[in-house]
Amino acid sequence: MLDYRFTSAVRSTARALGAACLLLVAACASEPKFESTTYEYESANKLFGEALTHLADNYIDPIDLRMISVAGVNGLTELDPNVRAAAGANGSYLVYAGGVQPAHFKAASDRDARAWASLLAEATSTARERSETLREMQPDALYTAVMNGITKTLDGYSRYEPPKRANESRARREGYGGIGVTIRDIEGETVIQEVMPKSPAERIGLQAKDVITHANGIPFVTLEREDRAEQLRGPIGQSVAVSIRREGVPPFTVRIERDEIIPTTVYFENDKGLPRFRISSFSRNTADSLAEEIAKAEQSTGGLEGIVLDLRGNPGGYLTQAVDIADLFLETGVVVATHGRHPSSSSSYRARAGALAAGKPVILLIDGGSASASELLAAALVDAGRAAAVGSTSYGKGSIQNLEALANGGELIITWSRMHAPSGYLLDGLGVRPTVCTAEAANQDANDVIRSSRQDVQSAKLWRAYKTPHKPTATRLRATCPKVEAGGDLDISVARALLENRQAYKAALSPAGDRQNHAILFQRRATSG
Repeated sequence: MLDYRFTSAVRSTARALGAACLLLVAACASEPKFESTTYEYESANKLFGEALTHLADNYIDPIDLRMISVAGVNGLTELDPNVRAAAGANGSYLVYAGGVQPAHFKAASDRDARAWASLLAEATSTARERSETLREMQPDALYTAVMNGITKTLDGYSRYEPPKRANESRARREGYGGIGVTIRDIEGETVIQEVMPKSPAERIGLQAKDVITHANGIPFVTLEREDRAEQLRGPIGQSVAVSIRREGVPPFTVRIERDEIIPTTVYFENDKGLPRFRISSFSRNTADSLAEEIAKAEQSTGGLEGIVLDLRGNPGGYLTQAVDIADLFLETGVVVATHGRHPSSSSSYRARAGALAAGKPVILLIDGGSASASELLAAALVDAGRAAAVGSTSYGKGSIQNLEALANGGELIITWSRMHAPSGYLLDGLGVRPTVCTAEAANQDANDVIRSSRQDVQSAKLWRAYKTPHKPTATRLRATCPKVEAGGDLDISVARALLENRQAYKAALSPAGDRQNHAILFQRRATSG
């Protein structure tokens, strides 16, 4: 559920942020290098300063810097149970470690994040000096413990990712230099799970189930999984020698030149005549990939009667990609509105006259695993009357996270705004209700399910009245179409029935949505023959 501020719908803000980043790079070029191999107070102070400043400025709710600082020290308890912090008098706090008198840290100014970061770095240094266990820890383990202690005080979507994990996340989001395989660890061996289409690995002839034993002569059995992936990655154009064990042939080594690898997120499946486009997540080129796949499917099938977007199990990703996909199908209207504490977090984005699949029905498949950007896209198309949604209520993660790259290579990801659907209801905690609910209809005929959904207009109206967070209300509303973790074959049957019966499809569109855009599209299709 990775939805980030720098991928919000307001592109002018993103451009401004980009310009600001360039200025920051120039201004910070002379700063001392962050020390990652040994623990140093200066490096800890820099890291915690970035983190606390980012939180104070951007987190969706005001934060208590003393509480955050105490929580950071208490994160070290995970490494040494004898280390803990507690609030003292007059805003100060105490650090207990080593069985001696607690160290006392005087309060800083309530709003001075840098000063509180200095106290946190000093407290961490003190705890380390008094704890033999902490002294033996690598710096990254200490930083991770402190940052985890801090983020535990926030909402469930804010988190810290240490450098290795952050690097993996960046690769999934943005692409990387590599050979184009996904790998799994099976009983200590590195097995190729998938060879990506048009990748260097495919061109050289690697296959799924091949076992990678070495890269550049380094035995993979001696490496952690993350380090094995890093051996395969590297600068684009630079080669890597990969040693392979394959059943039925002698072991061999091939030299593969790395290329830019952008993980595949769009898959076209012609499921017994049902044109289904599965979107597994939203990476930086998902919208372009979907448009290309639809164009290819149009050519290969002689034309699509309708489009099914399968968002089941899609945890989210770049919000701009969800907005761009909504743009492909919508001619006008609000796609999403966001509200938060920071002035830039409250905004809205309007569609820009998309023309993809004009006049053709669009059906969304959603389930309890559809979250974040998936919910944004579903709400935008359903509220506009441009798509019918089939399945169960979505996850209910309607918040946007702000990502800050930290000095140590890690990332701090915090919630900075909440999303509202075009009709105004709050997505966070509620989610998207399908217009045809299959959650409790496993043994029913598809057409019976469609007819039942037409009678439940009141639930849709109550859903759109949900404007502010209220868990009991959200729970009651979600119970009208319970979340199903993974949608099944009935979803496919209902989608097929809707495509085959245009009147049923029209009736399945949101009764609370604005039908005008959709009516115009159908008129165009009717006049064009």
